[in-house]
Amino acid sequence: MDRFLFRALHKGDDVTYSGSTQRRSARQVLLGIAGAVSLFAGGFALAPISPQEMQAATPSALQVAAAPGAQISLLGPLPEEKQATPLAEPGSPESRMLPVETYSRVLRKLKDSYYKDPGTDRELTYAAIRGMLASLGDRYTRFLDPDEFRRMQQENEGEFGGIGAKLEKVQGKTVIKEVVPNTPAQKGQLKAGDVILAVEDKNVVGQSLEKVVDQIRGQVGTPVKLLIERKGVAQPFTKSIVRNVIKLPTVEAEMLLDAKKKPTGVAKIQLLQFNQHAHEELDQALRAMQKKGMKALIFDLRGNPGGYLSEAVEVASRFLNSGPVVYIQRGSKKEPMNVVRDRTIPKVRVPYVILVNKGSASASEIVAGAVKDTKSGILVGTDTWGKGLVQTINPIRNDGSAVLITTHKYLTPSGTDINKKGIAPHWRVEMTPEDVEKKRDPQQDKALAILKNEIDAVATRRTR
Repeated sequence: MDRFLFRALHKGDDVTYSGSTQRRSARQVLLGIAGAVSLFAGGFALAPISPQEMQAATPSALQVAAAPGAQISLLGPLPEEKQATPLAEPGSPESRMLPVETYSRVLRKLKDSYYKDPGTDRELTYAAIRGMLASLGDRYTRFLDPDEFRRMQQENEGEFGGIGAKLEKVQGKTVIKEVVPNTPAQKGQLKAGDVILAVEDKNVVGQSLEKVVDQIRGQVGTPVKLLIERKGVAQPFTKSIVRNVIKLPTVEAEMLLDAKKKPTGVAKIQLLQFNQHAHEELDQALRAMQKKGMKALIFDLRGNPGGYLSEAVEVASRFLNSGPVVYIQRGSKKEPMNVVRDRTIPKVRVPYVILVNKGSASASEIVAGAVKDTKSGILVGTDTWGKGLVQTINPIRNDGSAVLITTHKYLTPSGTDINKKGIAPHWRVEMTPEDVEKKRDPQQDKALAILKNEIDAVATRRTR
């Protein structure tokens, strides 16, 4: 475990954030670690104390801190083997040990002396690493334990072994929100509204959605036993569902109809995430819509949290003819990532609108920013999230975990830094809770009105 932490420490020793390199000493990094370990072990954080502070502190200050009026009982010295060792003089060889040795000693003392079980070495080390990364003040530089990293890989790959049910949390219970057609969940006659009480005879009520999902997913061809509560059924019942390959939806496409159910000539394509199949599935959707007579396009990036940088460049290349899609910057060095040159990809040659909102982030903002800066299309909706930073995924070998480190920031083609600002649409249209409840979409309605005018204008020019 020490070797694992040592590698993580050296990953964090030189950190690039927002394009500038911040030198952080290993001792500074350990301050974050000490706070995280105490938080994990005791439910509250003790401020890290340097050797100099320890030397200057009075004995009473080091013994205990309590609320006013609290009754404190000091029961005398610890047993012989638990006595604290004398403090090292600041600057002495003892105080200049390697940071990983300091961590190892703290961990050992905690395991030996804490009044209850503080957790496993692995749990404490993961907590320490998270504390170290939190000390950077960058929410996007983060640690993923093996379960979290595996889930991220599955989402990026676009498929996993599962049952095909979309889940949500309702008052602490795991509820099936939707059963995906042609999946084991549908074949097993699960229904929207069903409550999952247990997985493999283990109660999951109160567990996080991620933990429940991890227990339901598994190897293709293996069964998973669910205890189901259904409205109108007196007693919970058990269902055994055999897992199969479940493909995460990446693209949804349709030709839109007007209020009178007549064709509008406008296609709508929604991209849900920028996983490794995004541009391929987008190409399939574009070709399908072109065959159906697409005259204009609504490209929906609302709620799309982003994904691979390379996929953002690929997707934007379907909408742009030339120029850089985005600039990637580290320090003073700025490099363009240009439009992909490939005659086989389907280019969008019709008028189009991109829908964006606060949930449009990262790769979505790269595409939206490129379209806005090049005046290639129109943005409708609300301001985007404002994530202008790029993370590099660093898997930790032999552990299954990973650390995501911010390595670059990005700029739009005009050189705009959108981090913590977002991108403003050309047409600002809000979506209210009442709109959602009544299944109205004023943002899509605005896009459709803009494109119908474009279609009519093109038809008028052709008749002249």
